Amino acid sequence: MKEFQRSFQPVPMHMQQDESEALNVDWGSNEWGTHRFHIRQLLEHSLDLLPVKEKAVVLGAGNHGDVDLPALAEHFTQLTVLDTEENAIEEALGHQGTASGTIQSLTRMDYTGLDQIQFYETWEEMLLNQAPAAEMAAYIRDSAFQARRREALSGLRGSFSLVVSSAVHTQLFYVPALTQFAGYAAQYEQSEVRQIVDALTYLRNSLVADYNRLLISLLKPGGRIVMWSDMIRLDEANQSLLEGLYALKTEGERISYLFKAFGQYGMEAAVLGLKGPA
Repeated sequence: MKEFQRSFQPVPMHMQQDESEALNVDWGSNEWGTHRFHIRQLLEHSLDLLPVKEKAVVLGAGNHGDVDLPALAEHFTQLTVLDTEENAIEEALGHQGTASGTIQSLTRMDYTGLDQIQFYETWEEMLLNQAPAAEMAAYIRDSAFQARRREALSGLRGSFSLVVSSAVHTQLFYVPALTQFAGYAAQYEQSEVRQIVDALTYLRNSLVADYNRLLISLLKPGGRIVMWSDMIRLDEANQSLLEGLYALKTEGERISYLFKAFGQYGMEAAVLGLKGPA
């Protein structure tokens, strides 16, 4: 991202209309127009710098809101789309008539190695059985080492000229695990809850660093990575952030303001992930 030089200013919705809007499938321009416009700029910048365009991969494509997959696929011999859950991408591609040989969609992918060590099954069992907090914390921390010993997406390593990560860092494990734990937290003392949450945070940080290394491992020599993330959850409590941003006159001031805000209010997984591999 540090090499990206184009403007981040919002653009009017009428400037973003293109031929894709005439198709049955909306690849995000209607609901997330400005967001998708800037993502397109990021991708175009990286495409300009690629010496060879062979295969590309998008991790975390979701339900096709961020990336115009058919447009991206036009630049490569094959585009592979990965997600951890089932999504509507295959159906959307079918409606648009995109050649299945150009875009390959793979779902239920494990980016972390946690599936390979049956973490979620063990975690659920420990919660149901009211396992002692110290035992749970020890298991969670050990899972960071056990997961790192597994090789995620091993069959795809070294395969891609372009690797795209679409808001994956904040979706890795942590929020679902905390949500699951919330239903059982009442059976633990406050100090025990802190002990378990600290262990979950340790595992999250380890997984985020491992994920960044995974992105690098997918690259061919000379390839490029493009990634973005959710950074700040805006609500009434921090509405003043937007007011402060809009009050600034120059893009340099706005960028400096945003990066300071990321450090103060950004979601920890996103801040850690965008710092790069440990």
